[in-house]
Amino acid sequence: MKHQLYRASPIILTCVGAIGVIATAVMAANATIKAKSHCTKLYLEKRSCLDDEPKPIEYVKVAWHCYIPAAAVGLATIACIFGANALNKHQQAAITSAYILLDSAYREYRTKANQLFGENADTQIRDSLTKDKYVESNSPTGSDKLIFFEEYYGKFFERTEEEVLLAEYHLNRNFILRGYATLNEFYEFLNLPPVKGGDILGWGLYAGEAFYGYSWVDFNHRLVTMDDGMECRAIEFPFLPTVDYLDY
Repeated sequence: MKHQLYRASPIILTCVGAIGVIATAVMAANATIKAKSHCTKLYLEKRSCLDDEPKPIEYVKVAWHCYIPAAAVGLATIACIFGANALNKHQQAAITSAYILLDSAYREYRTKANQLFGENADTQIRDSLTKDKYVESNSPTGSDKLIFFEEYYGKFFERTEEEVLLAEYHLNRNFILRGYATLNEFYEFLNLPPVKGGDILGWGLYAGEAFYGYSWVDFNHRLVTMDDGMECRAIEFPFLPTVDYLDY
């Protein structure tokens, strides 16, 4: 329960902040009515004594306390908004760290699998997983398009080879012109729905050159033959997308 409350705390604070904005506006409006009443009373008192018109500082002295509740709610609202932002950044940092650990573990697995079971062990395992996904799906057929599979997307889809090559070209065009590209951009160019986490996984020009050793987003199309004879082209990234692609 405590963990769930912590995860939901940014949303809760945001909602409280939104309510606080409305409450501050309403209370400030009511305070203005009360302050105006005090100022009018002061003005009439001064005029009845044949004195000069009240000075601005006198109006402030009789009216300022009317705004104390509105100011208190306003400060609390600001605290909620800043608190929600701080918690949200903290949770995003935790998610990013988790992705980095997962990516590191995945890379270590692929290296170790090839070391222990042969150079093609990783490829054979991935072929087997692709076939399992094919059996679980409805075996897409019925068009002149080719069948593709990409492990981050996790589903089979039908596209022409030209459509896939154009998507890869446009992704690399963004990569070169802008300096980075995300995984969900690739799916967008393929007219596929985005995946969760696909906006924080990507390739960065500076990160690639400085740390990972790439200056272009490469693609492999590996042909996988299913047990029923159906051929599938598995799209692979020689350089995997990472969460730190903008950190360099």
